[in-house]
Amino acid sequence: MDLHTSHHRLRIREQLTLSTLWFSLNSQSAALLPIVIPTQILLFVAPGQIGSAKQATFLGWLSTMGALLSLLVPPLVGMMSDHTSSAFGRRRPYIMAGTFFLLLSALLLAEPASVVIFVLGLAIFQVGNNVVTAAYQSLLPDRVPKEQRGEASGYMGLMTILGNVASLGLAAWLLGQVSLTSSGHDSIRHGTTLYYFLTSLVLLAGVLITVIGVREVPFSLTLAASMQAEDRTGGFRHWLVHNWLEPWHDFNFTLVFLTRSSVMMGLTLFLTFIEYYFAEVVHITNFVQATALLAVLALLGAVFSAFSLGVFSDHVKRAPLVCAATMCMALAALSFVIFPGSIPLWPLGILFGLGYGAYTSVDWALTVDALPSMNTVGKDLGLWTASTTLPAIIAPLLGSLIIALSNVYGAIALGYRLVFGAATLFLLSGAVFILWVREREEVRPTHRPHAAHRAISVGWKLAFQTRAGKARGFLRFWPLWESITRYVWHIKPIPRAPHGLLEVRFTHHHGRTLDLPGGVRVQNGDALVELHFHNQVLLNAATHTNTWGLMQMIAEDLGALAAWMQEPDFPSHAHAIYGVTLLSRGTPRLGFTVRTRPRNLQTWLDRFFMTGLLVLYNQKGIGRLLQGTTYGSYPQEVWMTRDKLLRRYGNSS
Repeated sequence: MDLHTSHHRLRIREQLTLSTLWFSLNSQSAALLPIVIPTQILLFVAPGQIGSAKQATFLGWLSTMGALLSLLVPPLVGMMSDHTSSAFGRRRPYIMAGTFFLLLSALLLAEPASVVIFVLGLAIFQVGNNVVTAAYQSLLPDRVPKEQRGEASGYMGLMTILGNVASLGLAAWLLGQVSLTSSGHDSIRHGTTLYYFLTSLVLLAGVLITVIGVREVPFSLTLAASMQAEDRTGGFRHWLVHNWLEPWHDFNFTLVFLTRSSVMMGLTLFLTFIEYYFAEVVHITNFVQATALLAVLALLGAVFSAFSLGVFSDHVKRAPLVCAATMCMALAALSFVIFPGSIPLWPLGILFGLGYGAYTSVDWALTVDALPSMNTVGKDLGLWTASTTLPAIIAPLLGSLIIALSNVYGAIALGYRLVFGAATLFLLSGAVFILWVREREEVRPTHRPHAAHRAISVGWKLAFQTRAGKARGFLRFWPLWESITRYVWHIKPIPRAPHGLLEVRFTHHHGRTLDLPGGVRVQNGDALVELHFHNQVLLNAATHTNTWGLMQMIAEDLGALAAWMQEPDFPSHAHAIYGVTLLSRGTPRLGFTVRTRPRNLQTWLDRFFMTGLLVLYNQKGIGRLLQGTTYGSYPQEVWMTRDKLLRRYGNSS
């Protein structure tokens, strides 16, 4: 049986709290491999040279050493956290322990006295980072319901990308003085010391928010004992097969692992050697700033795609999205091979970023969908982490070997281009093979028994929990939009209206001549009274009465309007009243004539705005769109002549 620790839908605040640590972890680690570590290597290996074959080889072996340390840590920590039953939770004790190692490594890396201390600091960093990541990535499936995995993946991708932006921007600012003509040791030491200090503060803040703000559901001691007993059954051989070999019998899990490994191979080759590529191939003087600029451009593009596509993936198949995202990254990498230095960085960076953001936001949800069991999510995600670790071992070795062989023949620039060509091939392979994943067909729960055959467009899903006058998601702009229109249009209340449901605007007719019942003709320029609902009052009234009661209240307010129109100080000589509404179905009972509007841009904008108001000012929120035929229909005009209003409601006051 699967262990479910979360049943309710997460609110925005809970999603942000749950994903904050991704920002902190990436703020510390994102700039290390492409900028900080290559720059620190200049202090120890071939000082006075930049991008030499020795430095590239040392960087490759250093990356491989770190990846080897992290190969075994995630599955072991994940498995231990699966079986931890402390009152503090299953995952949080390991997050705290890993944080201690990360802070210790920052002290060693900030001002390493020798290359030995530098390597030791990196080793401790790898251990700490993998302990935190293994426990933290398991915390998300524990808390996120199945129908929100794409949304949670979007938040995760967004926070990861923002952390990358912060890390790379900070590294570019602190190490921007390092160039082909100026690589002073003092500048490097000062910049890297500040980098490790500031990112450690961000890491500590993120850990505290996670540990305090995320409440883990206590792990069942009974279930823990049964899982441990199951692991002991059959001895060590059974334990080994059950925990480490059986997951690979699942086709989807294995295929997702292999395709992600291919993508990570391409990304690692690209990111590991990009700084030296700018120095040796393109001959950019400020190569550190160029690397950071490319990264920031990529991440800005990623911000636009990460969150929206994560939410979108909850409603479509995820594999095609991952394929398209990977193709964007492959095209950008290919451009560096074919047109080195010929194309401006900004289009390549944005193209790469759009793909990276989409991949980051959808990949995690696709992986969780493919996990063999939710009872062993920590261990299985730890195995999945090897899809990143193995490329981190192989890619630097492969890249440094290609560059070293090219240097033997005096063609080091060609070597860097060959490395980027290999990165392109790996990315293309991942894009193709991800399409083989067999996604499980399932009915997305709507919690509404009559909504099985209805569907709401993904855009309105971004309204989240908007309802009852409380805007969420993109509908947070709607109250401001509504206030601006009320102010610009000079909407006024009806004097002595008993309920205040209706308000009016004095305007003139624009358009073709209309013939209304009773022989009244409305021509261009004629004065009109335009009706509007006071939406907050309507919301309050709807919570205390039924539809018939609302109709009675509207009729009484129309009686107040009829009385006002007969007074000498009424500020208009209108021959008719009219309104534009999505809820025109019951208006003939009130005496209105419904007129279909032409389909144009104005009508579409009115529908968009009024649908948002319907979601905002209804107790059911988005659920209201699933009722009747309102959703997808266009607003209609409702008309009533002045004479009919007076005849029907003139005595109602």
